[in-house]
Amino acid sequence: LQGQADINLPNNKKQTPLLLAVSQGHCSVVEILVGQLKVDMDIADEEEDTPFHVVLLKRASIHTEINENEAPSIYGIWAELQSTHTDYPVAIAIACYLVQEGCSIDKTNAKKQIPFDLISPPVQEIVRQYIPSKMSASVAEGIGEEEVEERSRSTPVECGVCSELADSNVLLEPCHHRVACEECSALMKKCIQCGSQINKRVTQDGRLIACKSRQPSAERLRYLESKIAEIEEAHCCSICMERRRNVAFLCGHGACDKCSLTLRICHMCRKTITKKINLY
Repeated sequence: LQGQADINLPNNKKQTPLLLAVSQGHCSVVEILVGQLKVDMDIADEEEDTPFHVVLLKRASIHTEINENEAPSIYGIWAELQSTHTDYPVAIAIACYLVQEGCSIDKTNAKKQIPFDLISPPVQEIVRQYIPSKMSASVAEGIGEEEVEERSRSTPVECGVCSELADSNVLLEPCHHRVACEECSALMKKCIQCGSQINKRVTQDGRLIACKSRQPSAERLRYLESKIAEIEEAHCCSICMERRRNVAFLCGHGACDKCSLTLRICHMCRKTITKKINLY
């Protein structure tokens, strides 16, 4: 820095020092880059994610300790969050700090998501409290609920379980996460994002999704039975069909140790057995 290095210079993945710092939860580095060096907070990586996007996307893996002396602003926000019992408080504190310092809150990534699309409504409200008052009302309020709903309808989202695309994922209550499609959420007992018990599943149009039993269908049972038979056939001795095949011949076939004991010719291809190899 004393040698006038470019503090916004990206690496081969288009990651700037700030993007790397927020992704790893280095709070002191974030405060130096943003508060002292005034880096560009809106430069995006190769996925078009800004630092605000990244810290929310990586929130589950950010568990670093915050040094009050090295990162006083983020530490202060983190301390305030303790009373709200917010999940991933370190990451959310960094996100609030970026918003407080004036980062863009409505920039979309490659998936056409603004940062607020990545968090639940209760957490959105917490982060919005740190939007500077000097911002215009339209920016401070971000994108209205109607516009968010319109984007949700027009942009397919990926189910976190089956990876299929749908118009929207199901809203889980009481955690308010949207992580799975209708089919997958109907089978879920707990939210895969936060682990909380699911009491209700609500679709975008307000329908309630009932919890489905995991009892397998007759077709599924037949499929599993056939797969088990294939596995048994692949591993059992093809002579006695009782013991595990644990001796192999050079021709590629094999049998169990008892049946292979007296074999001189392979029972499958009729080739002379020159060597018997024990399998463990």
